[in-house]
Order: sequence, then structure tokens, then C-alpha cells
Amino acid sequence: MRHGDRLIKLVLPRDLRDRIVADARHTPTVEICGLLAGRGTRCTAAYPVRNISPEPATAFYMDPQEQIDAMGMMQASGEEMLGIYHSHPRTDAWPSARDIAGAAYPGVAYVIISLKSSAAIEVAAFDFAAGDLTPMRLEIA
Repeated sequence: MRHGDRLIKLVLPRDLRDRIVADARHTPTVEICGLLAGRGTRCTAAYPVRNISPEPATAFYMDPQEQIDAMGMMQASGEEMLGIYHSHPRTDAWPSARDIAGAAYPGVAYVIISLKSSAAIEVAAFDFAAGDLTPMRLEIA
């Protein structure tokens, strides 16, 4: 669901959710990251992007060329960027001060996967507006 240019609900199919959670679990000591694409509010694809942060355990910086390549694949597939995802290996699925400072794409969801509890993986989505990340509705379908 959109409100003006803002995305206020994101639909993430269970298979995509499971795939990005599996990627996060595969490298549990570093933050993974990538882009979510689709149409309207429904994600149809995840594009993993290499984290090139010098501190990958606590921060993510997407490889610029891989990010450009993913955006090109989205455009070629007729998709739009709906979200940016990353993992938090040891903290909650809540934006850190670094996440907020690095947010640069209003109108897309910021999805965080928390591996803090291996028994209960938490996935949450946030809207970036007015310089802050606020919770938004995430529907796992």
C-alpha cells in the first residue's frame, strides 16, 4: 500500500523471506545486504549485494557496482525497487543510528533481519521519511 510516494506496507512472499534469512544464517557474524524488487507493494525478487563495509559485523555498505547491476536487472525485468534489506547478527530488528544515518532512499522499505535469537528469527520493515526510520506493515504471504 502506498500513501503518496511512501510505501506503507510491504508484502514479502514466504519463499523470499526464507531465502534472505538463509543468506543471513549462512554468514551469521557479518551483515548481509541486498535489494528487494517487485510491483506495487509485492516483492517478487531479492538481489543480494556484497557488503564491503570495513566493519561488516556491525555495518553494511553495498558494493556500488553490484547495486547498479541489480538495479539494471530490475529495470530489465520491469520491476521497481521496493526495499533494501540487511541483517543484524547480534541485535534486534530495529534500525541502529548508523542505519538511520545511511538511509538514502525514501519511498522504499528498509527490512532488517535479526539473528539475535537463533530460535526466533525476527524480520521487520521500516519506512524512511523526514530523516527517520519508522515501523511499517510487513506482510509475509
